[in-house]
Parts: sequence; structure tokens; C-alpha cells
Amino acid sequence: MILHCNSTEFLHNHIFNHSSRDISNTPFIRYKEFTLLYANSQEWCRECVTIFPLKELLSCLEYKVTGDLKDFMINRFIDHSKQIEEGDIFVSETGNRVFIEEAIQNGAKAILTEYFIHDCSVPQVILPTDMHLFKERISLMTHKLYGRNIKTIGITGTNGKTTVASFIGQLLMQQQKSVCIIGTLGVFVNGQKLNRPFRSNTTLPFYDFLQVVKYCFEHKVEYIVLEASSQGLLDNRLGIYPIDVGVFLNIGKDHLEFHGGMVPYKKSKELLATLSKQIVINDDDEWCRSIAEKTELPVIRFGERYTNDVIYQKADYSSEIVHYKYIVRDKEVQLKMKNSGYYNGMNIAAALASLSGLNIPLEDIKVLTLPKGRLEQIPNENGLEVLIDYAHTPDALEACLSTISSYAKKDIYVVFGCGGNRDKQKRKGMGEVATKYATKIIITSDNPRDERPEDIIAEIVSGVSLSKVMIEPDREKAIILALSTAQKGDVILIAGKGHEQEQITNGLVVPFSDHHVVRNYLDESGGLITKNDPVA
Repeated sequence: MILHCNSTEFLHNHIFNHSSRDISNTPFIRYKEFTLLYANSQEWCRECVTIFPLKELLSCLEYKVTGDLKDFMINRFIDHSKQIEEGDIFVSETGNRVFIEEAIQNGAKAILTEYFIHDCSVPQVILPTDMHLFKERISLMTHKLYGRNIKTIGITGTNGKTTVASFIGQLLMQQQKSVCIIGTLGVFVNGQKLNRPFRSNTTLPFYDFLQVVKYCFEHKVEYIVLEASSQGLLDNRLGIYPIDVGVFLNIGKDHLEFHGGMVPYKKSKELLATLSKQIVINDDDEWCRSIAEKTELPVIRFGERYTNDVIYQKADYSSEIVHYKYIVRDKEVQLKMKNSGYYNGMNIAAALASLSGLNIPLEDIKVLTLPKGRLEQIPNENGLEVLIDYAHTPDALEACLSTISSYAKKDIYVVFGCGGNRDKQKRKGMGEVATKYATKIIITSDNPRDERPEDIIAEIVSGVSLSKVMIEPDREKAIILALSTAQKGDVILIAGKGHEQEQITNGLVVPFSDHHVVRNYLDESGGLITKNDPVA
């Protein structure tokens, strides 16, 4: 039955009279063609676009409305002025006049703010002390209106979030499920990147995240898989949005300059448990086990011990193709993929445990692929194995290099640097890891920001055997040095940037891609294999 809506009164009367659900005090319908579907023997509007009742969100909070805001029904709350469309409310937590004026020009119907704005041409909703409570309410209402029928998986850990999110997404799609992945690489729905003006944070800003949930509702997406970074959790970017499964992978040294040490860093990541209905933990990681010990939530464990819910059986890493084997709740699961090492075997285990927590059957599992910039191989005719990876912590670099060393027959080159204005403690550790596994080390720049590249390199070198080291601060020249020096059969790992498309130096953000440098060099030297080549 399809109805064309001419008024909210008609819609309210129709649904009130034909549904057993009491909606008499819940205004929620926007003018739009909609379809009534059957669910639990009740007629309910599944296709209409639900909108937020502002008065309900503000109830019992300290607020004031200035100007003539007649319509308290809000389609979207947006805190990025360039995303504003006609009828949105612009959320201004900084009071920046430039952004406010841009939002008004783009069609904002009102401004939601903590501070009164002088000479504002649109109504204002002022929340001087209760903005955090408002965000909590809107996150719960977003779940109630849009996300209640969408299962959400949140993943945290120092390393592996992007890969585990990708593996979960691939496994769900293999089971014919519709899935959205939100993370470092962007927002993807069923494998296709969503072309929307969302910001590029690993964990999306709060109001961007709400838009994604709404989009998923409108497009019948069944699962949301998101990366929950320590900064994102600490910044409350998820509000108190309920997470069906919270996944804890590991802990290592990263972002300590932001958090001020390991203790607050761990506590930030542990916030995911406060949002979750159940958790998945890496039983081989001491920090993850401590979370399980402290929680009263249901816990699903993965790791090598036979007592785990998902048991990772060690594989043979000496071959190019590895058969990964698992026991998932007493059932054997096998899959094969290009050798990506022990740590990706654990990432697969985390993905399997997450699906187990959602009672998703694991049938006909096909080959899984690593996401862009994760041990990504660049085909070439020069006989080199060229790998690009995002590894920018000692643990992540060791995971990559230990994998390579398990099968490499000749020299292992590694090109890497460390970010400026970031945790200095890990620089020496990165150098020590490189010395342990690589035979040729080229130390270079990786987003030096406001620091001198030479100073960063000096700290890395303090952990390196100088007999193996070449230093080239220019990252493009460093990559070309490795490509031009390596011999047939050698492996080159270019680490630190992975999928990234820019380099940050002295406050300037300039386009830069490890992929482009490698491909341009190989193309000019005649060694690049493209999709059009018969041997590709």
C-alpha cells in the first residue's frame, strides 16, 4: 500500500488509526511518499524519513530559544557548515562567526549553541550547560529512530582496527548481508565508498556518525562496522550510541602525546565497553584480558588457547599461500589467503569471533583480502616484492617485518620514518624493530609536521645498527633509493603511510602517496605491471 502524503495531520491520523503502536504523542513524520510494511503483525512505516522532535530532546534541560522557531521538527543536526542543507539546524560548539554565517547562507533554520550569538538572523537554541546531555539524548534517539534494527560492531586496539573491520565486512557480505564500514579509509557501503562530505577521522565526528546511521536506515543496511579510536572515544564521538559487539584487539604505544601516558590511553579505549552489549577480546593480550575480568558483560574470547570461543591454530608461514585454521565454538573453519602472517591470522580470529557474537553462520567462507595500504603488494617485472603498509608503531612494524622474514629468501629493505609532534617514545623502538628483522634500512620522513626531520631521524637511529642504515630525509628519494638498489628476489617494505595521500611539513599539507612514487618509478623504468598487461 503506497500513500502520497499531503499533510502531517493525514499521516498521523492514518497511522494512529491503523497501527496498534501508540504514536499520539510522538510527532515524527516528514512529508514524503512512504510504504507501510508488516512487522510483528503491526503495520508500520519503514520507508518514511523519521525526524527528530526537538522539544522531546530538550525536555528538562536548561535551554532558551531566541527568535521565532515555530517548527520544532528537525530533519538533521549538523556541526559542519559546509554540510548544511535547507532546514537543518547548525550545531555551533565554538561560536565561530564565519562558520555560523556560512551555515545560515546554506539554509540553516536555526543555530544550536552554548553561547548567545549577537545579531544572528535565524533563531537560536541556547544550551549553556547541558550540551553533553543533549548529545547523549540525540545519540539514543538516533538509535531508536534509525539504528534499532541495525547491528553495530565497534573495534578498538592500537593495531589492526582497519583490517578487522574489513574482514568483518567481507565475511558479512559473503553471507549476503548489507554492511557499512566506517574507519580510517572512509565510509563504505557494501564495498563502495560513500561519496558524502564526511570528515576523514578514523572515528567520525558525532554528527557525521548520526548522518551515516540515518543513511544506513534509509538504504536498509543491516550492519555497521566502525573503528573506535582512543581519541574518538575520549571525544565522545559516539555519544552513548549502543554497540552490539565491542571488539578489543591489543594495546601498544601510540598517541601517548595526546593522552599523556599509557594509563589514560588504555582508559580511553576501555570506554568502548561502556557502550557495548557484549565484548570480544584477544585472550593473548594481557590488557584485553583485564577488560574481560572487570566487566559483567558477556565475553567472547579468541586466541591460541584451547579454552577460547575461537581458537586460532598456528599455520605454516613459510609458503606464499597460508591455510588459516580455526575452531569456532567447536566447529572447524578454514580459509586461505596470501601469506599475511601470524598477526593477520589473529585479525581473522577477531572477525570470526565478532560474527559468532552476532550468531552469523560461517558457511562457504571465501578468500579474504587485506584493505588498501595493508601489506599491499605492487606488481612489477623487476623481480622485487614491493609492499606498502600503514605500520607506524613498533608493534605494527614488527608484525609486518616478522611476516616477511618468515618467507624472504634474500634481502629485506624497510623504508620508514616517524611522525613529528607525536609520541617520541616509539621512535627508538621503531629503529630497534627494523634492526631485528631488516637487512637494509632506509630512514626517512613521515609527516614531520613542525619538527626538523633530521631531529626525528636522530632519535630513530639511536635504536639502529648503523651498519645497516641509509638516511634520506626526502621520502620520495628514499623510496626510489630502495627501488633502485634492491636486487631481484629482494623484498621492500615501505611503512608508515599506507593509504595516505598527503605529507605534512612545516604546517603545509602537500599531496604525497607512497603508491604514486612506486608506480611512477616502475613505470619510468619499464617495470610496472598494469591491469592491461597479459601477465597482470
